[in-house]
Amino acid sequence: MTAERHSLVIPDVDIWHRAFSRLEPDPQVVHEFAALARRRQVILLGWVRQTLLSRVRDERQYTRLVWVLGGWPDQPLRSRDHEQAADLGRRLRAVQTPIQPWNALVWVVANRVGAQVWSLDRSWHGLGHHGCPLIRR
Repeated sequence: MTAERHSLVIPDVDIWHRAFSRLEPDPQVVHEFAALARRRQVILLGWVRQTLLSRVRDERQYTRLVWVLGGWPDQPLRSRDHEQAADLGRRLRAVQTPIQPWNALVWVVANRVGAQVWSLDRSWHGLGHHGCPLIRR
């Protein structure tokens, strides 16, 4: 991972899952995530919190995850973020580059707060060529 030492990072759902999963942990992601968290560089978006919590089946693990995620306040979203994300989606579609609405929103928030997006999900592939501030692996 090539996140700048003092840069903020917005991990997408897949990274949070790999970092906290007991069934499918990714040791490299766990290590990198822990280092970023210690340096207070990790930003959590509210819908990511909701997505992670909604996937947990076991009540005890749900309670534990609520407690763990409680260490991160939600990054506030603004009306302007949604407008800019919609505009970004329109512009990318015009050049035949599809983007999901939530990816566009994460990209816009990352630009606003000076962060990089961290994801291994294929939906992010190719967006770096259009200016998305992605962490490169």
